[in-house]
Order: sequence, then C-alpha cells, then structure tokens
Amino acid sequence: MIRIVSLLFIVLFFTNCSTKHLSPVNVSDYFWIAEKNKNLEDAKKFVLPEDIENVQLQKNIKIRRFTFDKAVENENSAVVPTKMYLEGILSKKQKDEIEVKFDTKLTKTDDGWKVDLRETKKSLYVETAKKFSTGLGSKIFSKIKEGLGDLKGLQGVFEEMIDGLKKSLEK
Repeated sequence: MIRIVSLLFIVLFFTNCSTKHLSPVNVSDYFWIAEKNKNLEDAKKFVLPEDIENVQLQKNIKIRRFTFDKAVENENSAVVPTKMYLEGILSKKQKDEIEVKFDTKLTKTDDGWKVDLRETKKSLYVETAKKFSTGLGSKIFSKIKEGLGDLKGLQGVFEEMIDGLKKSLEK
C-alpha cells in the first residue's frame, strides 16, 4: 500500500513539475484535447490566469479533430498554427465538417507556456465567421434568401447584413 501511494505521489509530482517544460505545441495539444472533451477543469490548467473563468468555447462549436504546424516562438510569446475540423455547426449530419485555420496564441509565464485564450478565441471565431461568409456558409445565406421569396424588403435587409459581414471580415 505504501508503494502505491508513493508511486502515485511521484507520478503526480513529476506530472505537475513537467508542465513547466512543455513546448507551445504540447500545451496547445493538451488544451484542445480538453476543450474537445468538454473537460473544462483540465483546459483551465493550460490558459492564462485571467482566462480561467472564460475557458468554455461557444456551445455550438464541436471539435472533431485538429492538427498543428510548427510553432513560431520568441522569448515571451508563441503562435501555433492550428487546423481544426468542426462538426455540427451547419446541421445534425455527422458528415458535416468545416476546416478552420487559425492561430493558437501562447504566452510564457513562470509556470511555463499558457494559451492566451482571448487572442486564440478571437482568431478562431474570426476564421469561423469567414467560413460562413464564403463557401459553405454562403450556401446557407443563399437558402435563407430563397426562403424569403416575396418578402423583398426583408431579403434586402439580409443582403445588406451579409455584405456588411463580408466587408468587416475582409478588413
């Protein structure tokens, strides 16, 4: 029994200590695994202290899988190019999958690399919005326009809203 407790203590001790030495890609990986699995307590371990209370992504974002390119690091910050495949945004069909490329942004702290969740969410949400204004997202807007039919005035409002969204995303 003492051996088991000792072994457990050693494993926990080294696991907690070793997080200081994780690379930005490793931190990104652990963070996105926790987000994918909706394990917010684990996700909190990998974000800046000021982001702990806002660690949950928007509820309609369901992560299917993700990959990373090589991190770009400097002394106090890092950017990990991230490619994420989201599901269930457009319909309930399991085959629906949207690829979103964005940057997971990290800051170096005394506790090692931490995800700057405010900047990372901004990058993710902007790129996701761009997907809706082009490609598959524009098909949805076209269907909305078709469905409005004779309601020309309301259709014009939607068209202006869509055009405004596209322009703001292009900036």
